[in-house]
Amino acid sequence: MGEIFDAVAARYDSWYQTEMGSLVHHLEKTIVYELLAPKPGEKVLDIGCGTGNYALELAQLGLQVTGIDISRGMLSVAQRKAALLKLLINFVAADIMEMELEPESFDKVVSVTALEFFPRPSQILAKAFQALKPGGKMAIGVIAGQSLWSSYYLKRAEEDPQSVFSKATFYTGEELLNLFPCGDRTFKGCLYFPPDLHDFSKDKALAIENDPGIKKQCNPGFVCGLWVKKGN
Repeated sequence: MGEIFDAVAARYDSWYQTEMGSLVHHLEKTIVYELLAPKPGEKVLDIGCGTGNYALELAQLGLQVTGIDISRGMLSVAQRKAALLKLLINFVAADIMEMELEPESFDKVVSVTALEFFPRPSQILAKAFQALKPGGKMAIGVIAGQSLWSSYYLKRAEEDPQSVFSKATFYTGEELLNLFPCGDRTFKGCLYFPPDLHDFSKDKALAIENDPGIKKQCNPGFVCGLWVKKGN
């Protein structure tokens, strides 16, 4: 799996520099941070950190960040970005299922658009949850199943069997929470505008995003699940 993402590492961040990519990242990040509620000084584990988009931002917010990814190519990009910003982040190239995580050692766990590519998602969630301190929060964001976005990526996978999305499994919010039915759980979603929106503009996309009628008619393209570990 790591080799697939190694192949796209050099160009991965370029999408976030587009008007659509920037808006998508903003909308997703708003939900993730609302649920995660990161605070300076906390220890956070970023699973499938990729090129470090969340790891870097969390470090800039004053958190102690450990970022894990199986792709050395992705981590190489993340490390270069962290060095330019003079951020101290513990990046680890590894399969999380093969790592030793100290129980109750992190205040927060985050993972964004990574779990849908993992072959054993329930086991990964269980292992990450075990590493949370009592009262800790785990926010897991994924491309949502049964949505315009997952349909778009599934079509791309059919057209190109080498696409990273050929290895993906997409979950609705309910399915995501049911992967690990433990702790207090909830989810939120966003991305109601289609990924192939004709003549894309930020204003046009936001008009769709904020339309209550559209939200009733279709599923969000991104969902973030939150698990809260009960305190002692």
